[in-house]
Amino acid sequence: MQIPGYRIIRKINQGGMSTVYLAIQLSVGREVALKVMSPALNADPVFSERFQREANIVGQLSHPNIVSIYDIGRYKNLNYIAMDYLPGGSVHDKMATGLSTSEILRIVREMALALDLAHEKGYIHRDIKPENILFRENNSAVLSDFGVAKTVSSASQMTNAGMVVGTPHYMSPEQARGKAIDGRSDIYSLGVVFYEMLTGTVPYKAEEAVAIAIKHLTAPIPKLPPQYSLYQKLLNTLLAKDPDDRFQRGREIVNAIDELDATLSGSRPRYMSNTEPSAMHIASLFKALVLTSYAALSAQAKAAVTEIARWRWSPKRSFYRRPDSTVTEIRTNPDSGENDRTTVVSTRIQKAAYFQAGNHRTGFSIARVLSIVLVVGSLWFTFSVALIRFHLPGENHYPIALRNAAIFSAALLNQRDLTAPIIIEASEPEPLAQMTSTPQPVLRTPEPEVAETEINESEALPTDTLPDTDTPEAEVAEPAPEPIPEPPPAPRFALTVNPEPVSARVRILNIKEKYQPGIALLPDRYLVEVTAEGYHTYKEWVRLGTQDRSLDVSLRKVVVPGTLFKNELANGDQGPEMVIIPAGTFTMGDKGSSVTMPERRVTIDQPFAVSRFEITFADFDKFLSANNLGQPDDERWGRGSRPVINVSWEQARAYTQWLSESTGKKYRLPTEAEWEFLARANSEGDYWWTGDAKKRANCRNGCQSDYAGLFTTKTAPVGSYNPNAFGVHDTAGNVAEWVEDCFQNHYLSAPRDASAVKLAQCDLRSVRGGSMKDSAKDITVHHREGRDASKAYNDVGFRVVVELY
Repeated sequence: MQIPGYRIIRKINQGGMSTVYLAIQLSVGREVALKVMSPALNADPVFSERFQREANIVGQLSHPNIVSIYDIGRYKNLNYIAMDYLPGGSVHDKMATGLSTSEILRIVREMALALDLAHEKGYIHRDIKPENILFRENNSAVLSDFGVAKTVSSASQMTNAGMVVGTPHYMSPEQARGKAIDGRSDIYSLGVVFYEMLTGTVPYKAEEAVAIAIKHLTAPIPKLPPQYSLYQKLLNTLLAKDPDDRFQRGREIVNAIDELDATLSGSRPRYMSNTEPSAMHIASLFKALVLTSYAALSAQAKAAVTEIARWRWSPKRSFYRRPDSTVTEIRTNPDSGENDRTTVVSTRIQKAAYFQAGNHRTGFSIARVLSIVLVVGSLWFTFSVALIRFHLPGENHYPIALRNAAIFSAALLNQRDLTAPIIIEASEPEPLAQMTSTPQPVLRTPEPEVAETEINESEALPTDTLPDTDTPEAEVAEPAPEPIPEPPPAPRFALTVNPEPVSARVRILNIKEKYQPGIALLPDRYLVEVTAEGYHTYKEWVRLGTQDRSLDVSLRKVVVPGTLFKNELANGDQGPEMVIIPAGTFTMGDKGSSVTMPERRVTIDQPFAVSRFEITFADFDKFLSANNLGQPDDERWGRGSRPVINVSWEQARAYTQWLSESTGKKYRLPTEAEWEFLARANSEGDYWWTGDAKKRANCRNGCQSDYAGLFTTKTAPVGSYNPNAFGVHDTAGNVAEWVEDCFQNHYLSAPRDASAVKLAQCDLRSVRGGSMKDSAKDITVHHREGRDASKAYNDVGFRVVVELY
């Protein structure tokens, strides 16, 4: 397929409506995901309109958490859209490997921001689900697939009245009814995804879509497991059946998550900081105090009313009068076999304190009054200090008398001189062009007026007329009042980033100051970036609490696929030669055999390195020598550079563990998914090559091998045949290879990621690639069989993987 302006690399994914390819946009040289609508759907105007509308909608939504559109066009009979290439997989993929709660909250927060913009622009996504939340290389979440999105006020006939569009497990109740929906429907769907990320399953399950819809309408909101109980309130608001009870927009979700995050991290109290100039939140603190005081006063008042209702004041006004005894009549059940009789229980309250003299009543009242005065006084002095030190909301409209009284109270706390009057007056009005807000009150203390008089020496008063300052009657000028002290600066704490390599550049992106080791900062969240040439960039929000923090950052080297290397063993020798395999996505399995079905898409998230050749006798002998073990039989085919044979799966595993201990790196056997990915080398046929297998591999029939035929069969030295596109030799034929997985004769329960199949009872291990004893049809990239893990075979060897991260 050819589309002008693009070079198509490979197919990424395929659905019923379109196929997505990885391509290079030649004009700018960037990787893009090229979404091409199926030509068979061109005749259907509904699909064509949806395809066009998706591009139009996304083109209007510029947001870091929404997929970007670069181009839209039509070439011959192909409609296409060029958009962001998102290599990080989907939420569905990441759930298979496990997500931490912090990652889950971050994903929900980023999706809420994306939805907030989409809803603000008037668009409803209508298909929020894990498969439609993808990830960039920096692990940020991106909302994709607006193919069934609609405008809130759209008059489009894309869906008929009562028609339901969406995925049943993620539909909101109103969406399941086929009723009119708005952005709150997407918020409900996001709540379902939130629940699934936490628990690994959707909240409502059933055999049929209708039954699932009914559960969305009627079933109660599920309870989270105890370890996630802190998030139940957030989930309840997301999954409220009535849209009015949910979050009304994405920004509210963000605020709720930030509040929850701050609570969990224990970051309160918050101080004014570079990133949030108004982060003192004195108004919030004041509001909390008001509410607390109100609750205390209400409790006191209720208690007092209760006591008054329970007791009546006696006519003598010196004693409380005891109320009459309470009589309770209890009748037994006649069916109990007893006679129908009445039991009378007399209950008398005999608290001696209530029968004492009236002075005890007075003490009780004084305690009540003192507690109320204490609460009100605390509230008043808090208000006074807040008014002096901060700008409270609407303070310019407070009565002058109230403000003067508050300032007087604050002065008491600060032990100021109270003899001089304190006056609040409005500042001088600024010119209209400069006036941006109501003039703020200015605190000043009036100074005594002194007349300015020029006195000549000739007119000086005689000394006998000057007042005698030593006499008691002499007046002494009072000292000027002390100014109100400035509030102490908020405490700062040191943040030190220790990068590896040490030459890496460190920046804090959300402050103006240049980073220096041990930089003093206020408690807050800071976006730290560490970069170095030849390494992946580290960028993460870091929370600085109320103590110094040292952050160790080890940058990951940028690996180049195809690079060859050897790791050094403990004795100074070299391990097997390794080649780096890139990350990628491929279709695993084959429809032609029951043991390779069903096919499934698998994503290799990270590059890894695999031994370029099958492990040879020379490689394996190093392990045997280090552990004083005997050598396996070579069947007289030769040792040295020939692949090691007659080793069991358990012995192959022991070799990888020895490599790990000797090199300090993590070696292991490849998983089935990794093995098939590296064997395919981005090809889509039965072999990594095109055409027949002649002179391509070492097999008995169909390969024309010099080492195996009708009468002779033996292994070939490794590297005797050309490598595939990844630089890996002998993935087909020569010897079959042990892999990590337990063998099952199907892929029904295989993980969706590249991890190995693990079973409680695992007697058979998978063997891949075929051997010199097989015919060409049995050395395909998808060929597999099971062998006894404890036995050794003369046609089975192995290769190893080392993890790069």
